[in-house]
Amino acid sequence: MTEAIYLEVSEKTEAAKKAGRRVSVSGMLKFLGVSRSGYLAWLHHVPSDTEKRRKAVKAKIQDIYDDSKAPS
Repeated sequence: MTEAIYLEVSEKTEAAKKAGRRVSVSGMLKFLGVSRSGYLAWLHHVPSDTEKRRKAVKAKIQDIYDDSKAPS
């Protein structure tokens, strides 16, 4: 759940930067009830080898599923 909030904050921050607006990340985090230190830790997180493998397996499964549903 928290990761979804962090992701949303990151997306909104990037969109605001592209639009040339300034955004208070601290304000957003406070409003959402999330700690700034937790957000920063998530932002700079480096995925472990296990996380990378799980993501690769999940992508492969999704590809196989998508291929099985494609019209012949």
